[in-house]
Amino acid sequence: MQSCSGVDNTKLSKEIKNDTTQNNSISLSSDKNFSINPEDILMDFKTWYSYTYYNIDLAQDFIGLDPDSTELPKPEFLKRLTTGNFIPFKILIRNKVPVYRLYKLKKADSAIQQTIEQLASQELSNDKMEGKEFTNFNLTDLNGNIYNKATTDKKIIVVKCWFIKCVACVKEFPELNKLVDEYKQNSNVLFISLAMDHKNELKSFLTKNVFKFAVVPDKEKYMKDTLGIYSYPTLILISDNGKIVKIVNSVKDLIPFLKRETGKAI
Repeated sequence: MQSCSGVDNTKLSKEIKNDTTQNNSISLSSDKNFSINPEDILMDFKTWYSYTYYNIDLAQDFIGLDPDSTELPKPEFLKRLTTGNFIPFKILIRNKVPVYRLYKLKKADSAIQQTIEQLASQELSNDKMEGKEFTNFNLTDLNGNIYNKATTDKKIIVVKCWFIKCVACVKEFPELNKLVDEYKQNSNVLFISLAMDHKNELKSFLTKNVFKFAVVPDKEKYMKDTLGIYSYPTLILISDNGKIVKIVNSVKDLIPFLKRETGKAI
């Protein structure tokens, strides 16, 4: 099977399987190989979490392999992680695409299990939404601007879901503002945010915290009941044909997909 990144996944699977050694080191021609000793990384939660934070990004494009190095579709890879019985390791990078292989936990560590279950469950939920039409909407921001299918037709939209007391939501304002500035000459890209908070609270908060997205107040019920969003911050990328391209939980994860989408529209 050929992926959109140009990597021959089936061939790669076979190469890895044939070249795997007992210490999980891969001697395979690629951009970069990683020699992994799972037991060292699993010595405690802090060590594992640090490794996972810097090496595993389930929101991005990747090639997933089972413990025997057989390729798995992304949903199946994530589904196995939700059991808490497996954790992923990055074994190599091929054509700039990371390859993750599942490792079956030999002994239970409840903190590691619960964390990987949560991370995988969130990404699996996001992944299921990709390709679906963004639900019918009619939004009015703090300045009275109206956003619906008619006013956003043929536009690429970035939607941020947040609330005032969400520290992580507010912390990414500067990065999001830079993104708005980067695309300010592109009238085909819209940046809209849905906030839980009331209009007056938001107006007061935004006098002290600069945020360049359009802000739509009182959207807690809409985000939860209609969009099914329960994790914050959440960023939704919508294509110019109204389909959901990607749902992520950080600006870092959004940027590659936004660049790809805007590149298509040129």
